Amino acid sequence: MVAAGLLSTEEERAGRNLIAQAELILSARRGDVPEGFAGLLYGGASVEDLLHYDAKELAAFAESAWDLLQQRVPGRPLVRLSRRVAGGGALSVLEIVNDDMPFLLDSVLGELNEQGLDARLVAHPIVRVERDDGGALVGFYGAAGRNGGVQRESFIHLHVGPVEDAERVSAIVQAIEQVLGEVRLCVQDWKPMLARVRAAIAGLRETPPPLPAEETAEAIAFLEWLVADNFTFLGVRDYALSGEELEPLFETGLGILRERAVRVLRRGGELVTMTPEIRAFLNEPKALIIVKANVRSRVHRRVYMDYIGVKRFDAEGRIVGELRIVGLFTSTAYTRSTRSIPYLRRKVDAVLQRAGFDENSHSGKALVNVLESYPRDDLFQIDEDTLYRFALAIMRLDERPRVRVLPRRDRFDRFVSVLVYVPRDRYGSATRVAIGNMLAEAYRGRVSAFYPMFLEGPLVRVHYIIGRSGGEAPNPERAALEDAVSAIVRTWADDLEAALAVAHEPARAQALFARYRDAFSGAYREAFPATTAVGDIRIIENLSAEAPVNIDFYRRPDDPPHRASLKVWSAGRPMPLSERVPVLENMGFKV
Repeated sequence: MVAAGLLSTEEERAGRNLIAQAELILSARRGDVPEGFAGLLYGGASVEDLLHYDAKELAAFAESAWDLLQQRVPGRPLVRLSRRVAGGGALSVLEIVNDDMPFLLDSVLGELNEQGLDARLVAHPIVRVERDDGGALVGFYGAAGRNGGVQRESFIHLHVGPVEDAERVSAIVQAIEQVLGEVRLCVQDWKPMLARVRAAIAGLRETPPPLPAEETAEAIAFLEWLVADNFTFLGVRDYALSGEELEPLFETGLGILRERAVRVLRRGGELVTMTPEIRAFLNEPKALIIVKANVRSRVHRRVYMDYIGVKRFDAEGRIVGELRIVGLFTSTAYTRSTRSIPYLRRKVDAVLQRAGFDENSHSGKALVNVLESYPRDDLFQIDEDTLYRFALAIMRLDERPRVRVLPRRDRFDRFVSVLVYVPRDRYGSATRVAIGNMLAEAYRGRVSAFYPMFLEGPLVRVHYIIGRSGGEAPNPERAALEDAVSAIVRTWADDLEAALAVAHEPARAQALFARYRDAFSGAYREAFPATTAVGDIRIIENLSAEAPVNIDFYRRPDDPPHRASLKVWSAGRPMPLSERVPVLENMGFKV
């Protein structure tokens, strides 16, 4: 069995034959390697990637992999990064033997990407093995062999670009080991983390805090939604309120928050346990805070972690601290209706009620669609007033598409979230980069992330996250930002339309624009502004059989006194150089 993807039947057959040949070579070379080991190793790999190698090379990789499997300290990953020459060039092979658990491959690939290494071949079989107390392999049962007394192990086999420097090899191996250590902590503590959150739910239910009943009920519903497989828990820790500060109770840490040094908040360039945002939350009549952490996850997905803070109260209803939860919302948080997600549903319902549209009306359905397609991470964090204003502004883009910029500054200046709508036919990677650079300069920050979305209709939405390192964020006028974006996406044809509108009455301007919008070559557009084209169009429009030619000598502002330029218009036929040049030379010009 090989991973075929979009390959043809012939290529699939070639892949199977290649693995079969590697099996024969390996069995002839090593009698101790189990039959079918090469097929097990490469069975899930892409045929397209395997075909870069010959059978001898694949057999050599499999032989080396078998040797690596022979010894592993129980409970610890075995990581090897070695340089090879195969497939017509140099490469490095990363091999990892580990206890089977979730998130291994995607976490490793995320670290390789962080290290600037692209995977050229990916193989990840799960095998059943038996080891003695010292970790020596005493039994190998393939992928689906004997069950009793064996353990499942993950074998990751990756090919990447060559890593030549020994120090870099050591650094990459160390980074991979750290990532795998975090994965192990999260997997080991998964059930204890669920239990901790369920205990918080029970506490809110059995001893309601001095908060509005609706707030407490929604907090309970949200936490229950989290533990119902809608959140990947990466860390949990209790914090005690001491004066104006939150002190970590390290002994309560689970997952990545077991490690004392781990901080998920940042103030400026410093990792901290308390921020003005958390302090403000403690003083508000809310049970939960849902924000983005300032630190990226190294487990599962390389994105900024989601942070949920739950207030902790004593028996008298006094705030005594916070239960801090970090992790990643699962795909259901992004694909299910907002009306099915606690906290979001309340926010969305408030906007719909405030807008006053009948949900079955055209406007009501349009607003619901806007809210359902709103960037989900932002929807968790945005306040209701801002969401109301932005949602109505987006809804009106269906009626009149235009450039629109909707910036939301994080109230503690950690970042600025900006939704930018531009015409689809003006959007491209260069446009996206130019807009991002403009926003980064406007907010004195950097483009931390961008998420383009091709909507139905003529517009594209790009969601920019402008990260900031400290200080108060500037607050440029939205109109100024939209003017700047409009200038970036503006085309020569836009300028021509505007210039014609100034020079002619509306009906005539529209007719001329329709006729000449695509009439001018790229070379002309680079050489002349649209205002010049308006004059040229007037001349062209006046050409006739009686007056088929028009000539214009002119000098550009930066031309020297001894130079002039010439335009020649000829109706009906091109005027060859053999006719033009002698006339000009007779006038004393050198062409």
